[in-house]
Amino acid sequence: MIKTPCPICHKDMKDHDKEKLDKCLWRFAREARNPVAYASREKLICPVCEEEMLDHKISEADKCVNQFILDVEELF
Repeated sequence: MIKTPCPICHKDMKDHDKEKLDKCLWRFAREARNPVAYASREKLICPVCEEEMLDHKISEADKCVNQFILDVEELF
């Protein structure tokens, strides 16, 4: 289950409408799967395990991104 607010906009996931949800999920998946390319923006904290995305291996990042998407889909 989701323990943290949205990793992109830092608002509660239940406050997102469909358009905002799609935008945040797409951006999170893109940045989480390639954290080195987006590291200069701001530190991205994994909403599943609450660790920094830069500390994830590729397989861990994919697993956490997929789990986060499943958790968000359960909310709606």
